Formats: sequence, C-alpha cells, structure tokens
Amino acid sequence: MSDPESKIQRLLSVIPYVLKNQGVTLSELCDVFGVSRAHIVSDLDLIFMCGQPDYTPADLIEVEIDGDQVFIRMADYFARPMRFTTAELSGLYLACEAVRRLSGPPASSALTSAMDRIAGALKEGAVPRDLIAESVDFHQPAPGGELVAALSEACERRRVVEMEYYTYGRDDITRRRVHPLSLEFGMGNWYLRAWDGRSREIRVFRVDRIKDMKVTADTFEPPPEEEADRPSPGPHGVAAGGEIEVCLRFSPALARWAEEQPIFSQAQMVRGRLVCTLRTDNLSWLERELLRYGTEVEIISPPELKERLRARVKNLLEMYG
Repeated sequence: MSDPESKIQRLLSVIPYVLKNQGVTLSELCDVFGVSRAHIVSDLDLIFMCGQPDYTPADLIEVEIDGDQVFIRMADYFARPMRFTTAELSGLYLACEAVRRLSGPPASSALTSAMDRIAGALKEGAVPRDLIAESVDFHQPAPGGELVAALSEACERRRVVEMEYYTYGRDDITRRRVHPLSLEFGMGNWYLRAWDGRSREIRVFRVDRIKDMKVTADTFEPPPEEEADRPSPGPHGVAAGGEIEVCLRFSPALARWAEEQPIFSQAQMVRGRLVCTLRTDNLSWLERELLRYGTEVEIISPPELKERLRARVKNLLEMYG
C-alpha cells in the first residue's frame, strides 16, 4: 500500500479511536497503529486542519495534546459508524451486477456474498434489487464469457492454467503454463494477470488472445505480497522500466483518446498538440499499432521507430503497386 493511502486510512482510524478513548497517550497510539511517535504527531497536526465546510475555526476539528495525552473534539460525526445511502447501495449493487455479467456465470463466491449483503442492507421502500439491474441496458463489451468465467474460477481456486497464447508483439503463438492471480477489465478487453512459467515473472495477458486453454488439477501458492504488488509489463511489453523510450505527438482529433490510455507514463500539451511518452522493450507491436492512425500520430523518438515504420509503409505500397 502506498504511503498516502496508508496515512489516510490511519487518519480515518485515529479520529474515532481517540473520540472513544479520550485522554489516550501518544505511546498507546503508536502501539495501536504501529507507527512512530513522529508519525502520530504529524497525523494529529493534519487532523487539526480538517473539518466541515465552510472550514472556519468553528468548523475545524479540535486536537489537544496535554503532556502525553490526546483529546479530540468537534468531530462527533466520526464517532458514529458511516452508513451508505440507498442511492449508494443501489449503485454498488448495480456495479456488482455489471461485474457478474462481464465475468459470466458462475459468479465468484466473494461477489455473490457481497451482492447478498448489499441486498440485505437495502431498506424497505428502496428500489427492488431486480429492478436495479433492469434499469440499465447492459451490453457485453467483450467476447469470451465462458473463458473469463473459467479463468475467474481458476484464480479463486488457485489452479494452474495451460494455454496457447498469441503474442502480438512477436506475431507468434506460444504454449504457456501460468498461475492466474487476477482478472481486470479495461479499454474494452479482459486481461489476466498471472505468474508466467515461461518468463518466470508476473505478466499480463489479453484474454481474447488465448487460443486454447486448460485448467489443470494442479494448485499453486500465490507469490509474496511484495512481488504480487510489483508493477508487471503490460500485454505489449509496456513497463515503467522498459529500455526504449517512445515519444509520440497526437493530432487534436486523437488527443482525448490518447490521454485516457494507461500505456502512457506522461502526457502533456506542447504547442497545441498532445505529446505522450511510454517505455517498452519491444517496438514490433507499436509499428503495427501506429499504422492504424496514419498521419494522426507523429513519431518524435526514437529515430529507429521512424525508420522501421517508413520501411513497413514502403513495403505495403509496393505490395499494392
């Protein structure tokens, strides 16, 4: 978990803890939250600057440190458990229903349990849960529902998967044995995050490029948390530590689309044009990808990519002579 996330979670826990245990010592707070005295004092200083609109002195949380004891006042709204509104519960249920339809039957036990608990929390008089799902016309954005369902079950049961996979960057089909860790949906496609026995690293595979698959009876242990959380190369070999830096300039027609693409590590406007940067270890896939956009994309660097694309275009023109 990143430090900002950890700090926010701790802040949201410290306030109700002190409200319930007024006069608690700094030493006890350090023991309860597993951080140093300096961290706790820093948290309390930040809490002192928080409150409700309009953020006048009368609206800010009051923090007092008397010797080693801590007191918090003007924050009674943190003392009671947070409750979801009916609209929020309905939205959560709808989101779960969308995930269930995307993944295909059978839904995972965790998802089914979550939907049952949300449905149980909806109060009388709220929109019935059947009508919640029916209120939105949902279209399946990606094929392969049965494949996604099988992979979802393999992730949940920690079953080793054997598959034939088409590698777009090398235009090649390889046989792989992987440990499926999670499924993610984005940019209109499902992606499998898995430990790959071929590269002996965690990789991301686009599900619609899996040509043949078998869920085996073999089980596996998930990798250590620090390894599982490490960023993995994308389906094209895009990674923060890629050796080749690629810089592209997009036309106004494609600028908004390019800004939303997660493969770019940087995106900024330069003289009215969007300039995006990515790092990769493989340029082959990028050659074919850039051909789709023609003159709407200009290659700034590296020169090697310019030459490769120019040669590919020349060969295509000769073919259609």
